[in-house]
Amino acid sequence: MAIRDKYDLEELGNEMEEFVFQELEKQLDAISDDDICKCHDCVLDMICLSLNQLEPRYRVSLMGTLYAKVESQELEEKIKHVVADVLMKVSQNPGH
Repeated sequence: MAIRDKYDLEELGNEMEEFVFQELEKQLDAISDDDICKCHDCVLDMICLSLNQLEPRYRVSLMGTLYAKVESQELEEKIKHVVADVLMKVSQNPGH
């Protein structure tokens, strides 16, 4: 029996992904295209490296989504710091 075949997993998600997407978008928008590669591969590397350094926040319901979004200032700062570090790493060592 495959879990994916038996159960609807559409509502299962990691809210940390959305937090990283938002922060990465902010930071990339603040950097000139000439100063950092924003190609598909580099952005995916940035996302993966960031998510691998942060604790996931999985949810399966609207309440879970709302609960995950109740962030502390400390978590917000951690996400900013992690994304900034990852931007530097990927820009200095692009995977292409």
